[in-house]
This record gives sequence, structure tokens and C-alpha cells, in this order.
Amino acid sequence: MKTKNILALALLPALTILATACSNDDAQTADNRVPIVLSANTLTVSETRTAADTALNNAYLVNGKAVRVRVSNTGVGSYTDYTYTAGANGVLEAPAAPPYYPIDNTNIDIVAYCPSFAGSTFTIESDQTNNDNYVASDLLFASKTNIEKTTSTVPLQFEHKMAKIVVEVLADTPSGVTTINNITLHKVRPTVSFNTNTGNVSSAEGDIISVKLVKNGNEGAAAGAAAIPGQTIGGNLLTIETNLGTATYSVDSKTFMAGKVYKMRITVTRAQVGTTTQITNWTESAGVSIYSSGGDPFKLITLTNNGKSVTFIMVYVKGGSYTKFRDKTNVTGTLTDYYIQQTEVNNKQWYAVMGSTPANQSNSGDSYPVGCTSYADITTANTGFLAKLNNLTSSQLEGRKFKLPTEAQWEFAARGGTHSRNYLYAGSNYYSAVAWNGENSKENNVAVAHPCGQLGANELGLYDMSGNVQEYCSDWYSATVPTTQGTDYKGPTTGTQIVARGRNFGDTSTEDLKLSSANNARSYDTTHTGAGKGFRLVLQ
Repeated sequence: MKTKNILALALLPALTILATACSNDDAQTADNRVPIVLSANTLTVSETRTAADTALNNAYLVNGKAVRVRVSNTGVGSYTDYTYTAGANGVLEAPAAPPYYPIDNTNIDIVAYCPSFAGSTFTIESDQTNNDNYVASDLLFASKTNIEKTTSTVPLQFEHKMAKIVVEVLADTPSGVTTINNITLHKVRPTVSFNTNTGNVSSAEGDIISVKLVKNGNEGAAAGAAAIPGQTIGGNLLTIETNLGTATYSVDSKTFMAGKVYKMRITVTRAQVGTTTQITNWTESAGVSIYSSGGDPFKLITLTNNGKSVTFIMVYVKGGSYTKFRDKTNVTGTLTDYYIQQTEVNNKQWYAVMGSTPANQSNSGDSYPVGCTSYADITTANTGFLAKLNNLTSSQLEGRKFKLPTEAQWEFAARGGTHSRNYLYAGSNYYSAVAWNGENSKENNVAVAHPCGQLGANELGLYDMSGNVQEYCSDWYSATVPTTQGTDYKGPTTGTQIVARGRNFGDTSTEDLKLSSANNARSYDTTHTGAGKGFRLVLQ
């Protein structure tokens, strides 16, 4: 990586400079020597850690940092060393005894590098969360040969001798990840041999270390960067500590080349915590974006109806294959990508679309799941919830329509999709952690619904899929299901009863809450209503 006009060597007329720069230097005479005056583009220390910039500090010198300047007669290679200091105004401040060279026919060579303390070996810092440590690990080099002393200005260009890794992290607050703590890069060889005359560096050497990019808590987001020697890394590359635990990211094999910048943009979801996410599709120009294996992890859709605003949080579900369906384990099928609502549709959302609450709905709080609904209330053309909702437009929909999930979509998401940990219930092996039912939902000894999202989420960040209200799907019910279901399976095209999945707040059998229970799937007339009947949406 190079930038223009980074360092300039000025051989200025002796009389004008010596009068000010060396008036007390009796050993110098104004008629036969010129000083070397240097300048460079500089940045403040704080600016060098701006992770949003794909080029980081663009090979600029950092204000206040020392630069080693080595000067020799051309071809001799016997350098005299001087230490300059990068100034805020772009001028490299000369040492107390600046270099002067006689005016004659001998040309000179010059090399410069930062940090000034770099020697024949150079080792990066293991903790680069501090600005000075980061700068101290960033090796830059510039050179120019055969410079005529009569030339007024000679530009030099710095090159990065390290690779730059930039990590931008966003916490998926809706899924429960709220704080980003330590961000650590792993499997780094920290040392190179460095030729201070030519700028050549060796392949990365030394015992493998971990390099910290960010430490301590950051609400919602964090960004950090590190400079490392060019090398190839394979295995667990990065760990991010969050309020819920540690997420790990790995690569099969990634080569980081000196002078280049590599960006990672990561949204940490609940599903990634405690697991390892494989990093793929890493392009040099755009970096890599990591979500729930692809797609925006949470899509907030805000619509307005008669002045009422309504927002739906839709969770991305990466498609994949499944082998379980209802209580059958010898089923094969595949789903393409889709979004499913994070919670059950609540009273506020229903009211904003329909203008009234369902008849006999007793739980009137905005965040309670809507109940006492029928399949017909939701799907009837023109007057049903879906028809009215899909008449509202928003660029956020990107041409998609809201639907009820198919039973396959519902169960795949409830099991955690491609992140499934094979829990008995949707998100846990303990029903009380994720499901309101007849044993834990009682208030004043009466089983009641509870506000959406109060218990734990599953691997995808979805709430209440094992309890609270039972949820309608779009499939007509059949007691038997095919064992080979193909892609995006949907049940029979006609029927008399509709599928509902999950259980509700009044069910007393914890066995029925299990995703593998035959009783987890029920069927109802399309006009059936009840306090424990609700639904969630998909977007596809």
C-alpha cells in the first residue's frame, strides 16, 4: 500500500536555512553545506484507529512519533542515523544536530522508517488495544537513491510492511447480545527480520500469540484494528466476548499480505455465542460480512396504517436440510432462506393493522400475544389480517409479502435452523426456561398468557415457540406426512382443518411441549378461536 507525497527531502539554499537552523554551529560554513529538511503527511494518534476506513491510516505518519532517517553517499551503504519527529503541521522536526551535506558532485541515498526503534528484527505487540501499541506495531518504510544535492525537493513514499486487520462488530440487541467485550485475533506469528537499508522483511516468525484488538465493555458495538506480519492463518481466527458468552470465528486458510487491509464486519447473534462460525466469501476489496451465515440477521419492518405505526422484527433463517418433522426422524427435506417473526404477533400489531382487538381477547396489553383468533381471521381475502397488512407498502419489504409459515418453516426455525443444538424444547432442554404452560404461567392460580419474549430465546433468537399461544401454520392438516419432502415442502393443498404448532399457556403436559411430540402438532377448523390461539409471520 502506497500513498503519494508522503515524505519529501528538501535540499535548500544554504544561506537562507543556515542563518536560522545552524547559526550557532561553528563547525558548519554556509557556503558549502545544505541541511536536509523533511516533511510528511501526519495524523493524530486517535485517528489511526478509525476502523471504518478501509485503508486505516493510509501509510501516513502519526503526529508526535519518531522516524528514523538514514543518510549515506550513494552506493556506499554506510548510513548515518538521525531521529526526526512527525509534527502536526506536516513538517518532520529535525534533531538538535540536523544532518548537513557538502555541495559537491556526490549524490546521496536516504531511507526512513517508523517506528524509529525497529531493528534487524521487529516484533508486534500482543495487546494492540492501546493507540501507542497499535502504532508501535505498524512498520512503515520509505527509500530514495541517487539523490542530486541540487534538487530542491525529492518525494519519498512509505510502504506498509505489515498487514492490517480491521474488525467492526455490532451486537444483535434483539437476540439478547447487548455488549461487546474483548475482541482477540488468534494464531499470529509476531516477528519478522527487517533490513533497515532495503526495507525487506522475512516471512512471519516466532511463537504463535493472540493479539487483542478491543478490551472492556462496549454497549451495542465495537471496532478495533491490528497490524500483523504477512502470513497464512487457519483455524479459529477470532473470538468476541459478549454479555452472553464467547463467539468464535474460523477460516480454513487465509493469507494476509503485507501492505493490504482485511476487513471483517460481524453482527454477533445469540446463535453464534458458544459456537464456531466459519468465515467464507472473503473478498479483498469488500472484506467479509458475517451474520447468521448470511443475510441481515434482524430486519425491522415498520409500516404505517391510518397514522398508526407498526414494527415487526423479522429474523433471518438460513435455509438448509432437515431430517425431523413432527415426531418423525426419518424425514428428508430442504428449505430455502426466509425470515420469521421473532415473537408472536402482539395486540399492538394486530390493532394497528385491523383497527380493533379480537372478540373476547382478555389480555389487552400491547406486548401480549394476540389470541382468540381464527385461521379465517388471519387469511380471509380483503378483510383478513394478512390482506390488510400486505396492502401497506414499505421499501423495507423489498417486494416480499407477509405469510403464515408452512409447518416445515415453523419447525425448522423452532429447532434452531442450521444452528440447531437439538434441544427438546425451542431453545432449551428445560421447558420452564423457554415456554409458558399450565405449570409456570399461573397468576392468582389461573393460567394466563404472558407478554411476548419474557423467557429465553432459541438458537436463532426466537421467543415463545414452545408455549404462550399455539401458532397457526399455512398447511392443511394431514395425520401422515411424506418421508421425502423435497424443497420448501407444504402440506396438502386442500383440507378441512389447519395445522397449529407449539402449545399454549394452559397446557399442563410438558411432554406435549417437546418439538418431537406428536401432540405438538394439532388441527383446528378454520373458524376455531380460543384464548390460546395466535400466530407469527414469515417474510419471503
